[in-house]
Amino acid sequence: EALLKKSGCTKCHAVSSKKEGPAFKDVAAKYKGKPDGAAAVTKMITTNPKIKVDGREEMHDALKTKNDAEVKNVVAYILSR
Repeated sequence: EALLKKSGCTKCHAVSSKKEGPAFKDVAAKYKGKPDGAAAVTKMITTNPKIKVDGREEMHDALKTKNDAEVKNVVAYILSR
C-alpha cells in the first residue's frame, strides 16, 4: 500500500471507489482467478502503457520500483481487494 501511494497510484485509483481510474476492487473482479490475471496487472503497472482517460490517450505511470518482490506484493494487494 505504501508503494502505491509513493508511486502516485492513489491519485487516480482508490480501493473501492472509482476515481479517474478504476477502483482496485473492480480491477480484482476483472482479473482475479484468471490464468493471465496477475500477468495483465503486472504489465499495466510496470510498462507505462497508453490508456484512455476521458476520451484522450495518456501514459499510465509505472510503479516506482524495479524490485520483483515489491511488484508481486502490489499485484497481490490489488487482486485481493
